[in-house]
Amino acid sequence: MVKYLVSKSLSLVCVVAASSVASAQNWVMPTPFGYRNQPTQIAYEFAEDVQALTNGEVNILVKSNGHALPHLAIPGAVMTGKVVIGEFLLGLLDKQNSIFQHDMIPFLANNYDDSQLLWQVSKADTQKQLHKLGLHYLYVVPWTPYSAFSTRKIENIDDFGGLSIRAFNQTVTSLIQKLGANPVKVPLKDVTSAFEQGKLDGRFASLSVGEDSQIWTYAPYLNDLRIWIPKEIVVMNKSAFDKLDEKTKAAIEKASLKAERNGWLQTKERVETDLASLKNGGIIYSKPSNKLLRELEVINQRMTQEWIEQDPKQNGDIYRAYREAQRQSKGIK
Repeated sequence: MVKYLVSKSLSLVCVVAASSVASAQNWVMPTPFGYRNQPTQIAYEFAEDVQALTNGEVNILVKSNGHALPHLAIPGAVMTGKVVIGEFLLGLLDKQNSIFQHDMIPFLANNYDDSQLLWQVSKADTQKQLHKLGLHYLYVVPWTPYSAFSTRKIENIDDFGGLSIRAFNQTVTSLIQKLGANPVKVPLKDVTSAFEQGKLDGRFASLSVGEDSQIWTYAPYLNDLRIWIPKEIVVMNKSAFDKLDEKTKAAIEKASLKAERNGWLQTKERVETDLASLKNGGIIYSKPSNKLLRELEVINQRMTQEWIEQDPKQNGDIYRAYREAQRQSKGIK
């Protein structure tokens, strides 16, 4: 009788354990960049936090460096539910709605204080448009500033003329064309070989990506324009998120808040270390001349106006709120 009861108890334990394993959710999270980049490191920390906060009921397997999906395929994969969660550049959605273009308008917000102000005033409308796409917003992580890496020195706007520069969305394509250069679409994984084969002469990339990819080996010139500070965004399929119980939702949101806070703090701290690594690697460094900055400011004004005109209510309100936030932050009445 005792043997029977022990056997039955063990069976019940096994059934409960099996049920617990079966109820756990295991999600693959594709990310486009390598582990050395801050957004990817934040993603791994986020996954660990979600697992801990849900007591193992949600397990996120981060697949970095495009190993799960190519960068450009990630947004659509999350929209359709092919994957539950994913990370990508916010600006990749710029064809879906013009609000997403704000992230890559040159010099609109190219320092961290302004970038945070712009995100604060655009966040609500961005979330609204994400919901329309079937996406639920979790968090963003800014990059270190994007600058111009090239195979030859760039000193003025004419030096961009005729260069083949990597384009990955319509906003960047528009910028490249306004510079008199040629936009070329090349998958992220093929960028290095495209330079080596002469298909690319330049790219806009963050200091972190440049350092991580040892960019000096194929594009040795850096003009430190700091043209924008785009954001990596992490989103879930909205339908999948909505089906979660409230306790799990709260755990994921808590991990998301921590990830975004750490992203803004930690990435800002990497700017000078990444720049030092680039110089140590052999990058030929220059700062933009005042003449080049004036020439680029003209392009900024054109692209900002074009962005506002696409949706005067939505984008115009964001722009005005952003300028007002800037004035208040500087104590200007």
